[in-house]
Amino acid sequence: MLAALAMLAALATIHARAYAADGVLDQIAADGVMRAGTRASAAPFAQKTASGEFEGFSVDLLEEIRAAAERTVGRAVRLELHEVTPADRLQRVAAGEIDIVCGITTPTWNREGLVDFSLPFFRDGTRVMVYRGHGGRALDLGRLKVGVVEGTTTVAVMKDRLPGASLHVYPNMGDAMRGLETGEVEGVANVGVVLLGLAERGKPRRSVLLLPRTRALATETLACVLPQNDSRWRDLVNRTLVGMFADVQDFNGRYEEIYNRWFGRDGALFYPLDRATRDYLGNVSIWAR
Repeated sequence: MLAALAMLAALATIHARAYAADGVLDQIAADGVMRAGTRASAAPFAQKTASGEFEGFSVDLLEEIRAAAERTVGRAVRLELHEVTPADRLQRVAAGEIDIVCGITTPTWNREGLVDFSLPFFRDGTRVMVYRGHGGRALDLGRLKVGVVEGTTTVAVMKDRLPGASLHVYPNMGDAMRGLETGEVEGVANVGVVLLGLAERGKPRRSVLLLPRTRALATETLACVLPQNDSRWRDLVNRTLVGMFADVQDFNGRYEEIYNRWFGRDGALFYPLDRATRDYLGNVSIWAR
């Protein structure tokens, strides 16, 4: 009986954390914890270190949002990071397990039926990465065997833009890269910054090409995943992002600092912001000042 009562008490605590409060900010004010999802092998966006800690561009964005939440609720707030995958990230936010995911997630109308999204914080293009060489034979991009990750918008982009390609679906990019290394596929598809990050960490390092070389198959924006119908939380996240974007068109500001830490000349991967992306981020706010 005592064991049963203890279990019921524990379940009641979990239920209260997920549902009793009016929204995420109320939950954070109550327990001082912001629960966020991040990836474990998507450097330099996010990765788990040898010590078991998470680090990366998106982790730094989450820290900025944590600090904003702390100022708003008037108490110390701890960032609690949970590993998520492309297959479970949306469902875990929708179920109330985590409060936010800021990573490699593209907003779509179908996804909007399950969760809400913040303003975009990154923009990049979908490409196919192949190894240079291929025994001297020419590659027909439209007929390649390409690895993609389940639960990603890349699958839809490939089917739409390269309908003749043969798609091999993997549970994660690590498995897709192993398929490329073993010759199971001839290329892997994702947004360019993720592909170059994977190539940078490959052992042994191999020379790669991103195709098409002149322009991306599709332009994708990345945004934070948020619970539906929680406008106070969404407003705080959006206000934080817009504040970070200030002065990015002039190569200054908090976003510029964090971006250069991971994608600057001395960062983990050199991937400079182009003028069009700077203008896009600088003008992304939907509110008048």
